[in-house]
Amino acid sequence: MLAFISIALAADGGQPAGSEGIFWSLLPIILIVPIFYFLVILPQQKTRRKHQTMLQNLKKGDRVVCTSGIIGTVVSMDKDTIVLQVAPDVKLRMLKTAVSEVMKESSQKK
Repeated sequence: MLAFISIALAADGGQPAGSEGIFWSLLPIILIVPIFYFLVILPQQKTRRKHQTMLQNLKKGDRVVCTSGIIGTVVSMDKDTIVLQVAPDVKLRMLKTAVSEVMKESSQKK
């Protein structure tokens, strides 16, 4: 084992890694941070902002799809909740955050 260590030290001139060696060994870790930010965090923030905008623009009469798969029409709203009419005489009170999308006009007429 000692022979392998002495051969390795002899191969690089017998000098242990200095500050250059530390920089090159930490470079992959340093590069992971911006890559992670651009591939994971930034797209998730854009999606969250788009969802918040959609919830703020929600109005009475909109046809929505909830995260549970329930499709209904917004009958009334307050700060955190909405009331959906899913069938005649059937209304559900749900959190606004449960709305996943507002259905487009073309898909409502089917």
